Amino acid sequence: MPVDDSTFDTAPLVFSTEFTFDAPPKDVWDVLDGDAAWEWLPFPGTGVRYASPERGVGIVREMGSVYDPFRVLWVEREQFWRYEPLKRITFGVVSGNWMQFALVRQYAEDVTFHETADGGTHVVWTVAINPRAPFRFVKYVKPVWRTAYRIAFGPGMRKRLAARSSIAAA
Repeated sequence: MPVDDSTFDTAPLVFSTEFTFDAPPKDVWDVLDGDAAWEWLPFPGTGVRYASPERGVGIVREMGSVYDPFRVLWVEREQFWRYEPLKRITFGVVSGNWMQFALVRQYAEDVTFHETADGGTHVVWTVAINPRAPFRFVKYVKPVWRTAYRIAFGPGMRKRLAARSSIAAA
């Protein structure tokens, strides 16, 4: 099923979570848009893979357990339909392996970046999920989803940003 901005209006499960980082938008953007993004997730072989170094609207990346031998576990192909460096990215899953197909009909993310008054970055991450019929009950546990995404994203990003700033200071 195709994904676009309407997915955020029609999906049974839509939630947002917000984070503020003590790092400028460029640093937060670079970590989230980098080739090592998502490697901090607690799943084997997790990360992203881009077919080329180019970024922008229309680009497709792989996300999930993208490294061998774990590719059989979970891989989804995400296509960007909005790509505004340091400001906003919006993308959705256009295909995936067996796990993605079994669980989800539509999946999209919209991430916005706002510079704070003290030079930090406020990130708003909105997720829209249209689960397959056997998993429709998940819409009733939205706080659990929000908490899981918060735990998966916030601490990992903070560690990456701290490592980045300590390397820059050296």
